[in-house]
Amino acid sequence: MTLPNGVEWSVPADTLRTRRGHDFYPTLGQRAAIPALYSTENTPVAEKIVHLHFFGLSCMDWFVTELDPTCGLAFGWAHISQGEWGYFLLPELEAISYGPGLVIERDLHWEPRPVRDVPQIAHVGRF
Repeated sequence: MTLPNGVEWSVPADTLRTRRGHDFYPTLGQRAAIPALYSTENTPVAEKIVHLHFFGLSCMDWFVTELDPTCGLAFGWAHISQGEWGYFLLPELEAISYGPGLVIERDLHWEPRPVRDVPQIAHVGRF
């Protein structure tokens, strides 16, 4: 599948789709709107746009600000035990399964917004 910017996106298998009840990977339109890796390096952190939110148990969150659509490598804020900025692979998140029926999910109601408007990140004050 080719994104509007000409980049090929090879969506890996959604192996836990049945347990999740919805698609893990974002739509073509959502993928096309996410900046490439390193393209927002000069953007102040508070102004970076969080395009996707994934979540697990009560305090597990991943917020995507950049994406390499060729392999699913994302950059953003990851909060598992302590939050930090870094890289994570969407295919690895998709494959996580713990306990009966517990998987990482994509927030289907998420609307892109600046970091300053994401309470889970903004309150940390690491701008």
